[in-house]
Amino acid sequence: MITQRDVGAAAIKLIGLYFASRVVALYAALMVTPYLMSAQAFSSSDPLLAASISSAVGNFAVAVTFLFGADRIAAALFTPTEVPPSGSRRDLLFAGIALIGVWLAADAAAALLRAGGSYLYYVQQDLPSASLVRSWPQVAANVASLAMGVGLALSARRVATRLDPASDPSG
Repeated sequence: MITQRDVGAAAIKLIGLYFASRVVALYAALMVTPYLMSAQAFSSSDPLLAASISSAVGNFAVAVTFLFGADRIAAALFTPTEVPPSGSRRDLLFAGIALIGVWLAADAAAALLRAGGSYLYYVQQDLPSASLVRSWPQVAANVASLAMGVGLALSARRVATRLDPASDPSG
């Protein structure tokens, strides 16, 4: 019989596949960029190139974590109880909310890794600090998204109960 944890792990692996597909798309875009732009326009010192590379690295890190760590992540969020043939609305809400939290946290983590890569690039290239100052609001939003995603994933059962108090948890 399949358990809640099994379903959660499968969904987390699907999220990992999504992030892996983003890596492939970013890599393909980086490979064709020199052919789409004139040689003079394409430069290895381009900050957008650095952001794209760090974005690919961030997405790769999330993809690997989710593809190979899905069982451990699911163990922290879901119980090993069997999924009944007809679950309750609250069970469905719980699983959906937990997975939205995981997705939100993963997306924010990838964005923060991208921002970190861009920051390191800006510092290495000794670019004006104005370039960094403009990115702080987005970094703050990503930190908040990461915290909200983790919080939502960890409190999914309580949130589901609040959203659907009349639903019988036993089905």
